[in-house]
Amino acid sequence: MSTSVVILGAGYAGAHAARRALAQGATVTVVDPDGHHAFTPRFAAVAAGRAPVGDLAAPLDGLLDVEVVADLAVAIDPDERTVTLGSGSTLRYEALVVTTGADAAAPPVEGLAAHGHGLASVEDTVAVRELVRRLAGPDTDGGPLGLIVIGGGATGVQLAAEIAHHRPTVPVTLVEQQPRLLPTEPGPLRRGARRILRAAGVEVLLGRAVARVDADGLELADGTWLDGVVVWAGGWRARGSALLPDVPTENGRLRVGPDLTVRGLDGVFAAGDTAAHHDPFGGELPMSAQIAAQAGEVAGHNAVAWAAGRHHRRALLLELGRVLDLGGGVGVARVGPVRLARRPLDRLVPALHLAIDLRHLWQLGGVTGVLRHGPGRAQTVARDGVRHLRAVG
Repeated sequence: MSTSVVILGAGYAGAHAARRALAQGATVTVVDPDGHHAFTPRFAAVAAGRAPVGDLAAPLDGLLDVEVVADLAVAIDPDERTVTLGSGSTLRYEALVVTTGADAAAPPVEGLAAHGHGLASVEDTVAVRELVRRLAGPDTDGGPLGLIVIGGGATGVQLAAEIAHHRPTVPVTLVEQQPRLLPTEPGPLRRGARRILRAAGVEVLLGRAVARVDADGLELADGTWLDGVVVWAGGWRARGSALLPDVPTENGRLRVGPDLTVRGLDGVFAAGDTAAHHDPFGGELPMSAQIAAQAGEVAGHNAVAWAAGRHHRRALLLELGRVLDLGGGVGVARVGPVRLARRPLDRLVPALHLAIDLRHLWQLGGVTGVLRHGPGRAQTVARDGVRHLRAVG
């Protein structure tokens, strides 16, 4: 009789955990509010209108042979080995993998929640896409309205560059509180990203804090007023204790052992944004799709191994690099010690980004996954099936 593994979340960690558990003959049930696997690295291109809405997500059971329960997990009982769902029903498991991701963490800026837009979900992305489309159209006052992106990290840089390249009639301003873009990246990538943004016509304001936001724009801390529609593209906040309140956390992320077992809970594993992952040298790893996928593979393997009484694998997770397709046929990347940020090497980045995307699809769905869900190939994403897609797993 096969092992019953329940996985909470259909992001990158959840999908790869399911893939690995299936490969070992387990029966896998994935609980997710919508049952879709979101392709988060594609969000900026879709928001700008360069890529179709169908690129945003795919039903997970169309990629993997799993049972998907379209519901929200609200409680875990490790003693009874059950998960309680929002509908009131319960699921029993032999082993459990928690990959519930993270939520967007907007700063406490006056008016941001009421008047700002985000890019944290499929639904957000569709809404921003429609905003950009309207901004690119004729303006009744005779001049184009602008778009203001708050946040100079990877998401903000990608979004600003994609919109500037694909919608050149829309003035784009990027505001970052820190004195530099991509603050966690090496100098060549920061300088390359700024060069590409400027060449695309993006006004970059560094070291400028936002004081308040309203429907017509925003005010900076120095009193400068910027007209435009505001999109916030900031960071994430993990809520690991939401389902496991008695488990210790690290910056909101569940503490896990070397094999990704949740501390103090037999048969319960965690991976992706909801878990605190470290590299082999003890350094904290960022929330990213690549780390989520690596951790998911280990968690899925160990969940089956635990139920079968077999040896667990140690999670050797590595941050291999960063690849940012910035639209317009250019981008910046680091792969190990290699930096792709200067001309003409920046033109290699979109191809590298595509290769990584297709590899992910190949791993999950093989040739069929690539043919059905490769960039530009999907037909649509159901509007009623994208309400709660979050983060990367």
